[in-house]
Amino acid sequence: MKKSCPPPLLFLLIIVLIITGCVTLKPVSDFSAASVNGIMKFEEINYSFQQHCLDRCAFEAIRTFDIKRDTECDCKDYKKADQITRQIYNTLKSYFTGLSNLSDNKLTSFNFKSLENSLIKGEFGKILIEDEHVKSYTNLSGIILRATTDLYRRKMISKYVEEANTHVQILLEKFQFIIQQNLKDELNFRKERLYDYYMEIKMGNTLSDYEKGKAAGDYWQQISDILSKQEQIDAFTGSLTTIAEGHQKLYENRNKMSARELAVELAGYACDIQDIISEFNKFKE
Repeated sequence: MKKSCPPPLLFLLIIVLIITGCVTLKPVSDFSAASVNGIMKFEEINYSFQQHCLDRCAFEAIRTFDIKRDTECDCKDYKKADQITRQIYNTLKSYFTGLSNLSDNKLTSFNFKSLENSLIKGEFGKILIEDEHVKSYTNLSGIILRATTDLYRRKMISKYVEEANTHVQILLEKFQFIIQQNLKDELNFRKERLYDYYMEIKMGNTLSDYEKGKAAGDYWQQISDILSKQEQIDAFTGSLTTIAEGHQKLYENRNKMSARELAVELAGYACDIQDIISEFNKFKE
């Protein structure tokens, strides 16, 4: 776990817990709410597999001076990759939303439509979905739905966490890999194609020095945009790592969720997630 939370904040929490003489499940709710906020930053990553496919086709058309009414770009597999990524995202978001509501003694409520479609085994673009991912997605979706239909309350929260932890860890790891490796690799591919293209312009004889300077400016602006997206990705996936660590700690202490020690640790994880969200937001400016 990262130790970026200011010590005074944790010290203040400890003092409050000692003074009150009791501990509620609010730290569990706060950690879960912070996790939801961290996971939802996925919505703000201004890039997707389908967008990469369209950009690649447009770039090749520009490079060859190809003018058509339509791009004629087959992005079917990339679109499917985005759909699968969003399925995993929606399930994780729903789970942590439920955990936050349960620990705050609220009725659990979800967008059932987002859980209707099954995850499919196979390779879609660069995304590989295996049996363990399908199984975890199906099981976690079932746990989420039961939390609503069985009217879970706080007394059931340990069962909710116990049943879900393995599947949460598998899906968080897969979600992180998809964004950190698969999607980021597409941006690396774009950087390489830009480099090749602008080097051709530089070495050519058709442009003046002034025009080559303008081309170099265009190149560095596009590289800057790509690096900004990759920094967002790094921050986002860092939050997923922290969420996974925090949930594992919660699972290990599921039968003593009101313990002061756990409350302090969860507060630390929640603070770390908020720090990473702040870092993510800076890269958007």
